[in-house]
Amino acid sequence: MEKKAVFGSASELAEFSAESFCPKVLSASDLARVMIVGMEDGQEIPLHTPSVELALAILEGTGDVWIDDAPHPVAAGDVVVIPAGTTRGVRARGGRLIFMNVVSPPPTAADHEVARRPWPAETTK
Repeated sequence: MEKKAVFGSASELAEFSAESFCPKVLSASDLARVMIVGMEDGQEIPLHTPSVELALAILEGTGDVWIDDAPHPVAAGDVVVIPAGTTRGVRARGGRLIFMNVVSPPPTAADHEVARRPWPAETTK
């Protein structure tokens, strides 16, 4: 990936698809990966337990972030930091959700499969 500065509003940078959430890599190195993620209402990142640190900044919309064994509601302006080895997932709820995702070190494909499972049916606090 070419190294360059990225500047723009969340709604201009985010991409959306009816089929699945859309992660868009803004920056990547051996140390970290920065992405902006667009989700349509009801889309989710399955629960998984990777060995990477995660920081999320909720930029637009509302949803839930799963941490350990329960969902936590989030809205624009919220910040979430999740340690490596913690079960996590994200779900859009109430419309589109846009968030910035910073992971360190960058995850491998195997990290996304660790203990991967769907969200439980009724999990809104």
